[in-house]
Amino acid sequence: MGIRFSKVATATAEPVGTGCTIAQFRHDAFGGTAMSPFVMVDHFHMWQPTFDVHPHAGFSAVTLVFEDTKGSMVSRDSIGNNATFGAGDLHWTLAGRGILHTQLPVESAHIHALQIFVNLPASLKQLPPDSFHIGRDQMPIVETEEGTRVRVVSGDFQGRSSPIRAPCPILMLDVQLEKPGASIEVPLPGEWNAWVHVVQGSVVVHGSTELQTDQAICASADGIGGIVGLCTGEGAHCVVLAAERINEPVISHGPFVFESEASLHEAVRDFRAGKFGSVAPFLL
Repeated sequence: MGIRFSKVATATAEPVGTGCTIAQFRHDAFGGTAMSPFVMVDHFHMWQPTFDVHPHAGFSAVTLVFEDTKGSMVSRDSIGNNATFGAGDLHWTLAGRGILHTQLPVESAHIHALQIFVNLPASLKQLPPDSFHIGRDQMPIVETEEGTRVRVVSGDFQGRSSPIRAPCPILMLDVQLEKPGASIEVPLPGEWNAWVHVVQGSVVVHGSTELQTDQAICASADGIGGIVGLCTGEGAHCVVLAAERINEPVISHGPFVFESEASLHEAVRDFRAGKFGSVAPFLL
């Protein structure tokens, strides 16, 4: 069984406007298809409205909210969904062939979360747009006496399954290694990639590479698969995202991600023609 690892990437939190900071990890920071199907992940703090209504097409925009979030965030989109979610929750926007949406913190909230852009294979990029969310109380938790606490946000882990049914199978684990020496092993199926990000603390990956706060690494399995081991010497909070890699070109333009210039240009034309719909004003 074979697992190969990418180089380590470090992201520095940068201010966006006056009410948000973002540490951004892009797929091209890890080389080749090492991060696929994840196109980009933003680790953000938001306490004021920051982004106006904007389009997405060709992928899913997923918001994983951490448990230390204060207050809630509201999301509204062009297919009529209006959702409020908060600490520990997950909101999934399937952009597919095109959607408009916006998300903003409610009143005095402080949102601590990941915004995850999950690519779709070419065969699914024309799916009708959709959105859904699940609360933290619906996510199974796996705990050990050694100090490991894992929220199974999506997928299956150690016999526990999240109720999320994503367009393609995907594993999302929100991991607390609460004691020195705490560890987990994450099975990685053949042809899958994993993205590991340290939110806080220090994590040793596969017994050899140490990641600090705001760093990430990718692991890529061969056709057989393998195990990605994580442990800590001091305690840590980290996230593991894993899914089957998409061996297709990534052609992006702002919030549009496609496999060819022709498909990208078609989505841009549809957006300009008003085919993504409109978003009603917020009533807070």
